[in-house]
Amino acid sequence: MNVFLARQPILDLKQRIRAYEIFYRSGYTNHYLAADPDEASSIVVLDTFQHLGLDSLTGGNPAFINFSHRLLEMGIATLFPTKYLVIELLEWLEITPQLLETCRELKANGYTLALDDFVYNSNTEPLLEVADIVKIDFQASDYAGLEELVPVLKERRLTMLAEKVESWEEVKLATDLGFTMFQGYYFSKPEVVTAKRLLPLQMVCFELISEVSEPDLDYGQVASIISRDLSLTYSLLRVVNSAALFRRHRIESVKQALVLLGEHEIRKWVSLIALQHMRTTKLDAPVITSLVRGRFAELLAEQTHLHDRSGALFLSGLFSMLDVLLQRPLDLILQEVHAPPEVQQVLLEGKGPYQDIASLVLAYEQGRWGDMEVYAQRLQLEQEIVTQAYIDAIQWCPRGLD
Repeated sequence: MNVFLARQPILDLKQRIRAYEIFYRSGYTNHYLAADPDEASSIVVLDTFQHLGLDSLTGGNPAFINFSHRLLEMGIATLFPTKYLVIELLEWLEITPQLLETCRELKANGYTLALDDFVYNSNTEPLLEVADIVKIDFQASDYAGLEELVPVLKERRLTMLAEKVESWEEVKLATDLGFTMFQGYYFSKPEVVTAKRLLPLQMVCFELISEVSEPDLDYGQVASIISRDLSLTYSLLRVVNSAALFRRHRIESVKQALVLLGEHEIRKWVSLIALQHMRTTKLDAPVITSLVRGRFAELLAEQTHLHDRSGALFLSGLFSMLDVLLQRPLDLILQEVHAPPEVQQVLLEGKGPYQDIASLVLAYEQGRWGDMEVYAQRLQLEQEIVTQAYIDAIQWCPRGLD
């Protein structure tokens, strides 16, 4: 399934790109077809930080993303790094004491908040307490209104962003009034960006949602459920590796990733997944192959001197076809999820400590029985053990819903 987002640059006084606003799109046509705001927000957040990635989408610049009321209440923003996320509060949000408190907590945690299409009145004034950036629609504002509003914003030392600027005259007016950031058709129309998205299997998602709803989280059981779905495993590792804190850790298994993320953040992540449409009915052949390879490699490792690295060997099989599924270079994908060096080595070079098990898995899959026996002997594995491990991997793999 394809990911469709649009990005529009946000520039400074010297017309240098400082950020991008990211928009939900329904397809290649660069139009927004009405969608549930929670669904649209969750899609943009996940696709920005996981399926497309900041490097390719914003060149490492911050992303301005609209957050629905529900996503704010769920605390979804804290799943992602403060340096690269600007939380946009939409003009139609209901301003409640709870919303303001949520915004204060986000600011205290280092997040930047922007008010989108801001119109100043007694109802919206409380938002100025929590804002860092105020976006003013130049197509909906007159000069008299701007002259009245600008001193209020300057007094609060808020950054002023002129949006929907469509001419040099509007840019000059904004500059003269003290605006320091600009966005609009004068500089660039939103550009559609697309990539492949891995969708979670519906029945696995339901099982995962049920499991994390338990009062006492069982990390082992949650890891077991996630491991049966390639998209969930990939999504989890992208979330864990989106925070600089976790990059110091070498993640070698799904369970380790969960422990690093923590119970509170796990529940947020699962809630975000649940908000998206999960309509997959059958697993594509490459996904089935990836799941079987991962489980097969894991089961073989448990019978060898690599038994303590079975989690990493599971990842090596699971990620072996991500380039086919996402239609992107495998080396870039593995870097994004911070795959262990040995996993990268075996998948990209066919070398390293996991080489024999990975080669055995491929030989068995392709029916190269002579090669399979050579690798089995190196690993001191009886043929019956190898055959049973493959059968168990096939039976373990979910098949989807008809």
